[in-house]
Order: sequence, then C-alpha cells, then structure tokens
Amino acid sequence: MKKALRLLLALLFYSQLNYGQVISIIGSTSPSGSWGIDTNMTTTDNITYTLNNVVLTTATDPATTGLKFRQDNDWAINWGNANWPSGTATLNGANIMTQAGTYDITFNRSNGTYTFIPSGFFSIGIWGPAVDSQNGFGGADVDMTTLDGINYTLSGFNFSSGTAYFRANDATVNVWGSTAFPSGTAQLTGPSIPVIGGEWFVSFNRITGAYSFTYPSVGILGTALSGFTSEDTDLTTTDGFTYTILNLTLTDGLVKFRKDNTWQTNWGSTDFPNGTGTQSGPNIPVTAGTYNVAFDRSTGDYSFTSTLSNVENSRLKVTIYPNPTQATWNVAHTTTIDRIELFDVTGKMIQSFAPNAMQVQLNGANLTPGIYFVKVKSGSDFTVQKIIRN
Repeated sequence: MKKALRLLLALLFYSQLNYGQVISIIGSTSPSGSWGIDTNMTTTDNITYTLNNVVLTTATDPATTGLKFRQDNDWAINWGNANWPSGTATLNGANIMTQAGTYDITFNRSNGTYTFIPSGFFSIGIWGPAVDSQNGFGGADVDMTTLDGINYTLSGFNFSSGTAYFRANDATVNVWGSTAFPSGTAQLTGPSIPVIGGEWFVSFNRITGAYSFTYPSVGILGTALSGFTSEDTDLTTTDGFTYTILNLTLTDGLVKFRKDNTWQTNWGSTDFPNGTGTQSGPNIPVTAGTYNVAFDRSTGDYSFTSTLSNVENSRLKVTIYPNPTQATWNVAHTTTIDRIELFDVTGKMIQSFAPNAMQVQLNGANLTPGIYFVKVKSGSDFTVQKIIRN
C-alpha cells in the first residue's frame, strides 16, 4: 500500500513538474474585461497553449487597453507585443492591440509566438523539416495568420533547408504540397515543398493553393509621407538584405523603416541623412527633398542621398568660378539670372535670392567646408551644379 502511495505521489509530482505552468490571457479586451481576472488557456505539452471561440473587444489606447499573456495568474511573468493579429510576445512587452471579434488563440510559451485566428476559419500551418529541423514531420506546425479564412501569411520565420507542407487544423490528411519553389500551386496530398533555408515572407491561398516564399518586404512610412497609419512605401531588393528606392519625395517630418508592413519589426534613429536604425528606435527626422534611399536590413544602416547630387544637367550655360572656393563664387550667365537657390547635400535649401542680373556673387564665407548645390533659374529654364567650399 505504501509503495502504491509513493508511486501515486511521484506521478502527481511529475505531472506538476511537466504541466505546472498555467497560461492565461488577461486585459480590458479579454473575455473578463478586466486587468484583474484571468481566462486560462489549455495545453497538452506545457509549451503550446490554446483557447477557442474567445470573444474580444477592440483596444483603443495602447497604455490602458488590450490584453496580455501571463503565467500562473501572476504579473511576475507576462508577455506582450502591440502587433496584431500575430507576433512574438516578449517578457513585460506592450499590450496586444486587439480588434473586436471571436477568435481561436494560440500561444507558444517557449518562443513567445502567438496568433489570433477568427473562429470558424481553418487553421493553416507550415509543417515539416524546414520548420522543425530536429523533429521533422514529428514536430509542430508554425501557424499562419488570416483575416478572411482564405489568404494566409507568415512573417519573420527563419526556415531550415528541407521540405514542408501546408496543412489545415494540424491534420496530416489535410496537406498541400508541390515540387516548386519559391512559388507555385500546391495540390492536396501533393509532394512536399523543397524549401531553401532563410527568412521568407510566406503567402498561401487555401482555395486555389497558390503560394509564394518571397524576401521580407521593407517599407518606409511616416509624417514625411502620408502618416504612420498609412500604407508603407516599399523599397526593392534583390537579396533580402539591401533595399533601395529612388526619387522618393519627402516633406519635413518623421519616418521609420519597418518589415512586412507591421510594427513587429521596425527601425529608427535620430540621425539624418545617414545613420544606423535600431529595433523600435526613435522616428527619423527628415528634411524635405527628393532622395535615393538605401537600407540594410542586417545592420540597420540607412542613407538618404539627395537627388540634387546626381544633377549635372545644364540647359543654361552658366559659369561658376572659382570652384572650389574658400569664400565667394562668381555666377555668370549670358542672360538675366532670375533666382539662385543654394542647397546642402541633404537637399535642404540654405539660401535663396533674386539677383535680376547677368553676374552675381554667391557668398560662402559662413558655410561649413563641403559640397553644395546651386540652382540657377532664368525664365523657364534652370540648371543645378555642384560647388565646393574649401
């Protein structure tokens, strides 16, 4: 009898050791509507926790509304991230900015990944050795997100080289595959997809089977464009690391770079026109102008190069001398010069005047040594030329 009791106690201890963590959601937009009452999730492995058919409300203020995941009904361990409807929650992170609806929720306690999928929609995941190189098809799916139950996406996941399927509701009988990579049309019970290792932005259409693995997108947005709530202006890339956009016109304002059109991964800095953006760093202060923009996703390095630096067009036959100079340039033209504008290398105008003469002196004595650009207008014609202050 004592031996049986000891065995029972050992089993209970083992159960508590392996399944002892209670994970819940809590917050003003959770089912309880309170930051003081938890709604517990369920698990079979103490790693992946789920909660289905959960009614949530809309978060309106990131400081006071939204929800979080927490452990053992205690604030000592809690996770959050403002991104919605999926992301990677961090310890003591921001409130999750929910949208009203009924959702099936999944949370991974080990890596912090979470998804909120509208209830009644298929759960679509990517499954196989390319997702879990150690366990292969014996491992779990990485869930994709959807807003309509048809189009599913996955952002910010690093794949191993290997094969994978799309599958529905974690069931091996509902798998789609194809031999094509990086894009193709997957067929039900088709062959596994040969994935090349790396970070990919994945899209999948549950109805047509169309899928693609593309480089993560990097966009720029902010008040210097159409605001921080508008769509990103995407840069282009050929390798998934270096991104560029040419002739981007900006106003005085602020911008940030971000990945895959979400705030989960974004970069900023106080430096302009060149700098190194840090994760969730400050907004970049931009001076009005037209720029060629470059961004390196691996280092965060960025540059805004004024397109004036590329202008050597001379529809006007203007003579500027001496150039370089330490003090004054003489600007001469065969007809009347209506206006002269002086710009620094960022495109910021620092002088503008109307000489109404064929020859004029441009004073650079108070300028910092470096490269400048002078725009000379006469009638409907103009020219922009590079000048140097020694």
